[in-house]
Amino acid sequence: MKALVTTGERFTSRGGAEYTVTAILPKGRARYHGFTIERASTGKTVRISGKLLESLIARIGAGESFAYQANGKNGGISYTVAIEAGAVYALRNLLTRDDANRCYRSKGA
Repeated sequence: MKALVTTGERFTSRGGAEYTVTAILPKGRARYHGFTIERASTGKTVRISGKLLESLIARIGAGESFAYQANGKNGGISYTVAIEAGAVYALRNLLTRDDANRCYRSKGA
């Protein structure tokens, strides 16, 4: 399966931070390629794994919503805002923001 993002793509998190996709990672055992993003204001990078994306797609298919800035065990994507932002960007065709309930929901829900 191909990557969900491409190197050089830029996006903004829900809080306004700007990020750039800096590398596509090898797929490994996951169905999707992971990737690395860099925050424009700090130059710090984080990795979004293909395994995380695969898990989130399954959870979306099961009708789950994802709380803002919460780890998977607490109903979210990741407590790390940059990882949450990268995953949401990669899955932007599947998710919509619900600010009233402070979560992301499936576009099909």
